[in-house]
This record gives sequence, structure tokens and C-alpha cells, in this order.
Amino acid sequence: MISSRAVALSVTLLSLLAATPRQALALPTMVRLGYSECSACHYSPQGGGPLNLYGRGIDQAQSYRGGEYIPATSNLARILTIGGRTTQELRTVIQEQASVVTGGSVQTRLWPRLAYRNATEIGRGLRVAATITAEGATAIRPTLSYAPLSRAPSVFVNTALLHYRPTKTLEFAAGRDQLPSGVNVPDLGLWTKSRNRLGYYDAPSQLKMFWTGRHVHVAPFAYMPGSNEDSDDGEKGAGTVAEVVVGQDHAVLGMTVVNATAALGDRQMMGGHARLGFGSWGIVAEHDFTKRTQVSAARASFSQSTSYGQLFWAPDDFLVISGIAERLHVEQPFEERLVAGKLEIAARLASQATLGISARIERDQIRRRYSASLMLQAALKTVP
Repeated sequence: MISSRAVALSVTLLSLLAATPRQALALPTMVRLGYSECSACHYSPQGGGPLNLYGRGIDQAQSYRGGEYIPATSNLARILTIGGRTTQELRTVIQEQASVVTGGSVQTRLWPRLAYRNATEIGRGLRVAATITAEGATAIRPTLSYAPLSRAPSVFVNTALLHYRPTKTLEFAAGRDQLPSGVNVPDLGLWTKSRNRLGYYDAPSQLKMFWTGRHVHVAPFAYMPGSNEDSDDGEKGAGTVAEVVVGQDHAVLGMTVVNATAALGDRQMMGGHARLGFGSWGIVAEHDFTKRTQVSAARASFSQSTSYGQLFWAPDDFLVISGIAERLHVEQPFEERLVAGKLEIAARLASQATLGISARIERDQIRRRYSASLMLQAALKTVP
């Protein structure tokens, strides 16, 4: 008799083969299993980067391959891990996208990426972390009338941090990284990310703190420009992400506040977010409101709001199906009204390999134009 896991895998692979390619990304769906914060599986309390030993075990157990994670014990492995102090990995992501705009022709784009990620324990609560990405094609921040593009290098240092953990529940970090956020979705093209300086090549220099209580998480931060912004676009500011855990670790409610200044304009952002899990399904949502002031010959103040909602279902541990909705509203004189919907399927075949597919449609409510895309992603990584 054919197992339900085999049927689910077959349906997923047939969907992948039948589609025109690019991207499905892993999402913060672990709340359905009672993981209310990231540090249970990741070295970094912010999430992302290499998995710790427990996280590698969960990653293997929840893949289609299943089984128990067994760390490498060869002499070469001991050398590469510096006797177990270092966790490092290479990750290759190949994405292809086919997109079309109303009245236009189909355009395709191949986007390969290679990332090196490292977390090294120094001792006495100290740890260093780094992520370096080599791009086969660039993904720049969108062209906006009120903000210039970030420079798009072919090799980019996403993370270079020194961590200090004096106690189990308290950690400090200093260096270069993405700012903390309420819903740490890895798709940096989302409007809640790219329009709030959390996407693509935004990696400012910062000092941040993470305090994790039984039912409360707090992450205050202060930051200044990194090295890749235009001189007038370098932003400095401060903010906080605060969360409360409700019930049996299956519901997290939180808010984010940021106050920032730059030569081209200032911004004040306030947002609310939620991560909810109910067995095999759950909801991830975020809504942010930003007040911007553009410094120019004609000084202009305007508001921006971004919304993100994801309803996900995991029929099996290795397979996640998601329906995603987005909304972007920007007031005059830079008026934009965009809405989008996406269906996404991600299948973790093994701890080393994940396949995904998504279909997205977007509507420009002002120009009354539609754009659509089909995306495929294949991600491979080494596992220490």
C-alpha cells in the first residue's frame, strides 16, 4: 500500500515539474509545534544562520527522509569544526522566475546564489557569526521616488556579528546584520521587508539585545549606516521588538517600533504582528504603519502602510502549503496602491535539500494593471 507521505511527495514533485520555475521559501511555521522563539533551533536568537545541534536534529527528523541526525566524527570533520566549536555550511539556492505584466510578454530570470554561513563559539559566552553571499544576479531594493537604490555587489557580507551571552535568557550582539523584526520571513522581497529597510542588501551596523522570558521576548536595538548605502541614504535610529507568548507557546503577539533619521528623510514606524499555530496549521501576520518625511526642495510628509498575512497547512512535517496575501498603501505625493496573493508549496526532502514552488499575482489598483509570476526554488546545503 502506498503511504500518505509518498502520495504527498509525488503530488509535490509533479507540481514542480509541471510549473514554470522560481522560489518557495521556508517560513516561520514552527509555532504550530510550540516553538515560540527562534533560539531553540538557531544559534542566533533572531533566527537565520546555522542551526544548533538540536535544530539539526529537528531539521532531519522533519524531512521526508527522516531518521536521526548523526554528526560527522571523522578527522576532517573535527578539523573543520575546530573540535566542535564551529558550525559552518555552504548553501546553494537556484531560483528561476517566469513573469508577465498585463499586455506584455513573458520574461524569465535565473537567479543562482551561494552563501557561506558560520557560527563559532569562542568561550566565556562569546560567539562570532558571519554570512557571506555571492550573487549570480542582483536583487536590488525597488526604485522609489523617495529612496535611492542600495548598491548591489556580487559578493555581500550579510552578517558579521560578535555575540555575548552572559545568561541563558540574555544575549547581546554587535556588528552588521539585518534589523530584528516581528515576522522573520526569509523572503526579503515582501513589502513588509523591502519597504521597511529589511530586505535585499539592508545590513546596517548595530548593537542589539535579546531577552527571553517565559512569556515575554524583548529585543531593543540601535543602528547606524552599514557600508553599502549611498551617502545620503545612510540611516541611523533605534527601535524595539517586544512579544508576549499566550497559552501553551502556540500563540505569539507582538509589536515593533522604530525611529530613524537620514539625510534624505526621516521615518517613524510602528507595527503589530502575530504567529499562531494549531497542530498542522497556523497563521502568520504583520501590519506596519510608517510616517515618512522627505527632505528636499519641497519638503513632503506622507504615510505608508504594509500588510502581510499567511495561512499555512502542514499535511506532513516535511510539506508546508501556504496562502499568502500582501497589501501596500503609500499616500500622495508618492501614491501607490498594490495588493498581491500567492500560493506556495515547500517540501523538505532531506536536511540537505528543499524544493519549492509558488504562483503570485499582483494588482496595481491605481493603474489597474496585473502582473503574475511562477517561481521555482531548489536549495541545497551542507550539514556538519
